[in-house]
Amino acid sequence: MLRNVTLELSLKPFKDISDAGIRAACGKIHDQWHTLTDKAQIVSIMFWTADGSEILDYKGDMNESFEWAKYIGVANPCVYGEAPDLPEEQLSIHRLPRLYMENPLNFTYGDLKRIVSIIKEIFGSGGKQVRVGTTFDPGPEFAVSSFKYERHPEILMADTLGGKSFVCCYAELNEDKTPYAGFPDGIKQGASLGTFIGRQARLFCKDLGFDYIWFSNGFGFGLETWGVCGAVFDGKRFVNDRCAEIKRRIFAFWTDFRRECPDLPVETRGTNLSTAMDLASDAVPLREIYREIPGITPPVNSPWAALNGDFGVELAGWMSHIAELPPGKSYPFRFYTHDPWFINTPWLDRYGRNPHDIYLPMSITRLDAAGRLTAPDSIALLSVDDSLGNMPEQVPNEVIPHLIAGLETAPDEPGPFIWLYPFDEYHDKTFAGNGIAEVFFGDWFMRTAINTGFPLNTVVSTANFVAAPESCTVPGNVIVTPSVVAENAAVAELLKEFLQNGGKVLFYGPAGAALQSLLQLEMKTPLAGELQLAVGEKTMKIVHNEIYSAGGIAEKAIGRNTRIAAVVGNGKESRDYAVIREFSGGRAAWVRGSNSFTVAENGSYPRMLDREHYYYPEELMRILLEELGWSIRFDKYDPAQPDPVIVIKKHANARYLATYVPDLNTVEYLGFAEGAPVFTETETIVSGRLSKYALPKAAHLECRVFLEMPEGAVKLKEHTLGMPGFKRRLLLSGLKNAIVRFRPEAGFEMKTTVLLNPGPPPFASGNFLKPERTDKFGGTALEYKNVSGKLLISW
Repeated sequence: MLRNVTLELSLKPFKDISDAGIRAACGKIHDQWHTLTDKAQIVSIMFWTADGSEILDYKGDMNESFEWAKYIGVANPCVYGEAPDLPEEQLSIHRLPRLYMENPLNFTYGDLKRIVSIIKEIFGSGGKQVRVGTTFDPGPEFAVSSFKYERHPEILMADTLGGKSFVCCYAELNEDKTPYAGFPDGIKQGASLGTFIGRQARLFCKDLGFDYIWFSNGFGFGLETWGVCGAVFDGKRFVNDRCAEIKRRIFAFWTDFRRECPDLPVETRGTNLSTAMDLASDAVPLREIYREIPGITPPVNSPWAALNGDFGVELAGWMSHIAELPPGKSYPFRFYTHDPWFINTPWLDRYGRNPHDIYLPMSITRLDAAGRLTAPDSIALLSVDDSLGNMPEQVPNEVIPHLIAGLETAPDEPGPFIWLYPFDEYHDKTFAGNGIAEVFFGDWFMRTAINTGFPLNTVVSTANFVAAPESCTVPGNVIVTPSVVAENAAVAELLKEFLQNGGKVLFYGPAGAALQSLLQLEMKTPLAGELQLAVGEKTMKIVHNEIYSAGGIAEKAIGRNTRIAAVVGNGKESRDYAVIREFSGGRAAWVRGSNSFTVAENGSYPRMLDREHYYYPEELMRILLEELGWSIRFDKYDPAQPDPVIVIKKHANARYLATYVPDLNTVEYLGFAEGAPVFTETETIVSGRLSKYALPKAAHLECRVFLEMPEGAVKLKEHTLGMPGFKRRLLLSGLKNAIVRFRPEAGFEMKTTVLLNPGPPPFASGNFLKPERTDKFGGTALEYKNVSGKLLISW
């Protein structure tokens, strides 16, 4: 059972604020979403009342009205500077916000308190625990804010949406004689923003009945929470010696806030980026915030994939944020259904009613210090209302079944691809004063690897790995990790032991001394700039920027057990870019890696290189999986065509494939560790250990059947039971001298039967095949050799 479901909404649906009108609106929300909320212990309603300025401005007067989020577009367009001299109809909603309806209502604090009270009555009528949350956003988007953009522009330290447009958490306030609820004599010069928001939030929530607060858009996590540049990186250089100071200032915000507001739970949106990205741009001490600030929930997955299609940032960012958690906390999943502000409904338009941004992140999981998987225990929906205050039934009707399916097939085993994440090491390197470049490189590289098809799904921090290595180091798993982890002696020893016992590890990043020893590498004069990358018989042009890629490429293989998989050169010299090292039964692969983008000075987002002219070497991560027993190949009509995004998980001993294919002019060739995957209810052409697919825009596919077969077209169909006493039957046809491997459902390993060339029901007699049982792929697989014709698999 879910712990919590959060329904987010604005005040726009409340067009009649009589008690009866409020009850009608709340009842509609309840009825539309009850199929999901009935599965949760707690229902939370989170209000996007305004932008948080209603908290900043609060004086304790219930009769006072406040500015609220009644706009479509950016409510404070002043942040962009002077608007172009154009007719109003030619100005975008970022330059000229529009009211969502003619003559929108005014709201008082008393009205808001009444709405909160009625929501708790409606949603708690069946004995369900109900929470209501409020929000604080640092930007200019949602409601007119005289506090931020007129009275206290000094707190606008970030340039996220134009010059000085976002509030920075560690800003200090100028003197202000205005009385506020928590500061009846006004604000003194130099008061910390953490102190002011903390006291105001405590009183506002207590008086109006709110139970928690949500910090939006990265608030509390640095300066430029949307950008690649920030307080310690300007796009050209890293300012290592500022990291300790910025860390102190960010942490001071949280301690000041908690001093004034000790008990109010805080939920967080987090930044658009990842732990390492935030460390390298803004010195964000996520480790210390998690461990030392009570009552904080870790960030949700970013909605950025819905806005720009960057699923690598969403998935890598979320995994990096959940590698470690605050004590006693799980983590929430969030899905973008409607946008209450910018006249779009992601489910209907951005996603085109495709559930990829449900199944991809819901296939992610993490391992804790006891080696247990911990899945999200909360689902949040942004939002239940659209920009016009409407709540179309189509959206919950279509979205809820996918959310439930994602919950029901959540990973129950780690792997097959486990990201061993250096949560502590990245923090230590950042604040040691000299390692920030390598921190920057790692997560940005993994982001593009995911965007080019690398199928990561499980994350474990190095600390949790050392505490419970046995949950990761099982047959069939590939451990994927940046080279920096080899500097941790305990981690390095466990990885070496895993390799010597037949395990598989994929390293990436510049090789330090420990990794050089493990992989038999030596260092030469580094190369950088525009280089030629040779992989087999193919030669491609890449760019290796020393700033974004943690220095130049200096590695050369020297050991007889180390095989070179890729080489880079400048026409005069060459270096080894990817190698394979054989161990006794195990195998390690390594990719040096380059970040294939440019960064404008103080830029908000990296710009990818032109793929028509340059190869993205991040793709080598996926290609090198072939050396580790997995094949994921894409046949595209154009090299610049975007790659499918893939996540592979395990549930009930089956493999599941979650995908997003941004361009359907793609053919996918897949080979799993067990063989060519044949997904339930699909047809495919098998050649050797590869199966061929033309996947749809979004897919969530079960796989229990794997083949090795010379060539042929096969089909796997769900079959009617035909007789009582069975749970499922699958009919596999088209086999020609095949090795068939079947992963039985957990608990049915001894109850599975396989009938060759079945006749009509009751399927009680015939040629029942006896399997060989193997556990070498992680979990039980039943193997049948030299099979031709059809198989009826029953359990």
